[in-house]
Amino acid sequence: MPVEWLLVWTLTGLRALGVVMLLPVPGGKVLPAMLRVACAFMFPTLLAGIIPHAPMPEPPGWPWLAEAAVREMVLGLALGFVGRLVFAGAELAGRLIANELGLVAAPGFDVPTPSQEPLPAFIGSFAGLMFFLMGGHEGALAAFVRSFDFAPAGAARFSVLAGETLTICTAQVIEFGMRMAAPFIALNFVISLAFSILGRAVPRMNVFIISYPVRTLVGLSLLAGAGGLFGRYLWRAMDALPWTMLELVGRN
Repeated sequence: MPVEWLLVWTLTGLRALGVVMLLPVPGGKVLPAMLRVACAFMFPTLLAGIIPHAPMPEPPGWPWLAEAAVREMVLGLALGFVGRLVFAGAELAGRLIANELGLVAAPGFDVPTPSQEPLPAFIGSFAGLMFFLMGGHEGALAAFVRSFDFAPAGAARFSVLAGETLTICTAQVIEFGMRMAAPFIALNFVISLAFSILGRAVPRMNVFIISYPVRTLVGLSLLAGAGGLFGRYLWRAMDALPWTMLELVGRN
């Protein structure tokens, strides 16, 4: 096995580790580390002979190997981070909706993860399902392969606007979650306003107790018809994901 091919295989696998991190898992559970590593190094096995790579020094020294490995790993994690932000926005929307409907988990000693709360876990799983149905995995993998045209294996680098891209994507998590949860926030406001007026008109009525089941029932009815709204926002996010990933390496 040529040493150059082995180096390209290793560096490509290190970049692929970051992309594997963005793949959604049903229920929000974490895949075993060995399975993630196996999936990550499956890509260089298929691509090592066809992707562009930087000239390899002969013999390669340890300083060069360490620097190249760190650069590939950081670039891969950045690519995976951008992809993971889409699912973070969906989980944020689930928590906001659960809070508006009164379905938030009771406080405890530890902060609950989205997988431990029914509604955020459901919306996160829905986002993962749409990721595969809409071809988001194909776009993400295509962007991963295309990234080697801009930053060959062994010469990983970021574009000049990579910092701005990461900042904008991180800020869009809140915007994405708020957009998906906006109808439920408006619904909670209308119900609270209506029961406030009712409480002023009928002082003896305990509107605080009555409003909870009404808010939950109406909110669940709205949630039953919100699939199209969620799908539209997720479609836009999945469609823009490959281009956003390439902006980390392709805009100078």
